[in-house]
Amino acid sequence: MTDTAQHKARLRAYFDGVGFERWSAIYGGGALASRVRRSIRAGHSAMLAQAARWLNELPHAAGERALDAGCGTGLWSLELARRGYAVRAADIAPQMVGATLEQARASGLAERVTGEVADLEALGGSYELVSCFDVLIHYPAASARDMLLHLASLSRGRLLLTYAPRQPLLVALHWVGARFPQGQRHTNITMLPDAFVRQSLAEAGFGTVRTHRISSGFYHVTLVEAQRI
Repeated sequence: MTDTAQHKARLRAYFDGVGFERWSAIYGGGALASRVRRSIRAGHSAMLAQAARWLNELPHAAGERALDAGCGTGLWSLELARRGYAVRAADIAPQMVGATLEQARASGLAERVTGEVADLEALGGSYELVSCFDVLIHYPAASARDMLLHLASLSRGRLLLTYAPRQPLLVALHWVGARFPQGQRHTNITMLPDAFVRQSLAEAGFGTVRTHRISSGFYHVTLVEAQRI
C-alpha cells in the first residue's frame, strides 16, 4: 500500500471511529468538558456563520447543484439545502455521511440531499458551488496543490473552502496541543502559506473574491471565496 493510500486509510478509520464520536460532540450542541474542544466548536461555528452570510449574497436558482466535500455531520449541507440547492454530501467516513443524511431527514430536507462515501480525490461531477471546509488540513502538504486543482475542476462557478494558514502562532499552538492528554488531543493538521493557496487557485482559473480569518483557541482557519474567471 502506498503512503497516500495508507494516509487515507488512517483518515477513514479515524473519522469512522473515535473521530466520529469526538467531532460529533464538537459539532453538536451538548456540553463539552475540554477547553480545546470548546474553542474548536466556537471557531467552527463562527466559520460556518461567516460562510452562511456570504452564501446569502450569492445569486442562485433553486435546484442548482452544490457539493459539500467533507460534509462531516451535515451542518453545512443543511445550510445549502435550506437555500434550495440540490446538495451532494460527501465524506471519507461512512458514519459521517450517514449522520448527514439522518439530519437531512429529520429536518425535512431529504429530497435535497444525497450522500456519497468517497475521499476528496475520488469526487466527480459538476456543480455551481463547491464547498470544502476543514478538510485540506488533514491531507499532506505535498498533495495540497492537486487537491485544490481537483476541487476547482468540479466547480462551474464558485468555491468556498478553508485552510489552516501557516503562521508562527498556529505552529506553536499545535506543538502545545500535541502534548495534551490523549482524550483531549486534536489531530495533526497541515498548514499552508496564503500565497500558495492563491497561486494554486489562480492556476485552476479561479480568482480570490474575499477571505476571512477565524481564530478561536485551537481553531485557526482562513475562509476563502473564489470565483471562476
